[in-house]
Amino acid sequence: MEIFELPEMAEVLGMPLTKARNWTIGRPLKIPASIRTASGTGTRNLYNIEDVYLMGLASEFSKAGFAAMAIGRLLNEVDATKLAEMDWLTVWRAGTLKFHLREGKQPPSEGVLLWHTVNVGAMVKRINEVVEKKK
Repeated sequence: MEIFELPEMAEVLGMPLTKARNWTIGRPLKIPASIRTASGTGTRNLYNIEDVYLMGLASEFSKAGFAAMAIGRLLNEVDATKLAEMDWLTVWRAGTLKFHLREGKQPPSEGVLLWHTVNVGAMVKRINEVVEKKK
């Protein structure tokens, strides 16, 4: 099992450490550590590969212009353990503040205010390639 500390996760994703740190402590969204949560001075949060995929997905939503609060709500709806098996993920909003998620890249039905597709398969592949090179 791959285990990542926060700086390693940020490096794998090519994102600033400060942004990754904010996203793990609730500013304004929270991606908790799945392996171990720091419990005092000298301890560190430890993340698994699914956490890295989830942070990568958050980064993709951020690049697409989603607000951080919306990204937090979206991540609450995503099963991180299934990201490695997906090719595409479609997200949409129709009339309410609630976002809907569906695997695949088929556009949602009419009456949609906002929709976006993410190539999750390509994202996971990029992450895995970077992780392999670091070994």
